[in-house]
Amino acid sequence: MKYFLIMTITILMSTASLSAVAAPPQPSGTNPSKISAKGSQESIVAIVNKDVITASDVKARMELIAISSGLKPSKELDEKLRPQIIDMLVDEQIRSQEASRLGLTVDTKEIDSGFEQIAKQNNIPADVFKKALEQRGIKINTMRDQIKAQIAWTKVIQKRIRPKIEVTDADIDSELDRLKENIGKDQYYIAEIYLPVTNPTKLEEAKTFAKKLTEQLKLEPEAFPKAARQFSQSPGAAQGKSIGWVMQGVLAKEIDESLLSLKKGEISAPIETSTGLYIIKLQDKRQLTTDQLPSRDDITEKLGLERMDRAQRRYYLDLRSQAFIEKRG
Repeated sequence: MKYFLIMTITILMSTASLSAVAAPPQPSGTNPSKISAKGSQESIVAIVNKDVITASDVKARMELIAISSGLKPSKELDEKLRPQIIDMLVDEQIRSQEASRLGLTVDTKEIDSGFEQIAKQNNIPADVFKKALEQRGIKINTMRDQIKAQIAWTKVIQKRIRPKIEVTDADIDSELDRLKENIGKDQYYIAEIYLPVTNPTKLEEAKTFAKKLTEQLKLEPEAFPKAARQFSQSPGAAQGKSIGWVMQGVLAKEIDESLLSLKKGEISAPIETSTGLYIIKLQDKRQLTTDQLPSRDDITEKLGLERMDRAQRRYYLDLRSQAFIEKRG
């Protein structure tokens, strides 16, 4: 029996990827007329199955990210961001193509609602937010395209993954027992930016990007939630949320060791683990007490979100490994 509560994957799920997967031979059916038509006007940066990503797509997204992440634009930052932005756009194409294959569509009202949610997160009315973006030279369609791709992927997850996620009473009991055994021990309230690296050849590139991002965040720690929304692939990153209270020993060993040296409000250097890189911000620290134990519903949601996140990553990596991807610059 399934006990997993119905959870909504928010539309701002980060799609930044630091992993480049080798592309198989180009499939038959690629639409050369579409490529040449678009390419006749501007240069093509990447081909993803039958779709293309242009230089203007990359430029527009770079401008949007520079503003929405809260980081100060600079030539050096642009150079570091470009490979990740191209991968981000490739990921969005693959996810959108899978939604189309499954017959899932996104209408204008859903995109409008997504835009309003982003404005709300920035604590300003949607119309004021729109004007602010336009005044800074950001094309509204750039953000709407991103929102559309993210809603489409959310629908894929809801259709193909969520029905398979189970959290049983035994799972909840096991988690509660583990927490009870740790009463009196240190518990950390942290936010994280997780940058997966599935291709070892891209590790150094990922480290360089993570180092630059960390340097920027230490100068502008208030930008951490916005940067998490844009770059992180961890649960809760969609809204820049902290991952909550965690016990030492639950996270990767490398993260545990870093937590010991962090003070409240501090941001860690990039932490390398077996699956990727983490940037951690220590929000608070306490000793766990009995009255701080989470409810069964809270545990259900936490375990369900973690399992759904792992499942959607595997699903996406399978899609990307089967896709034709040609990068041109």
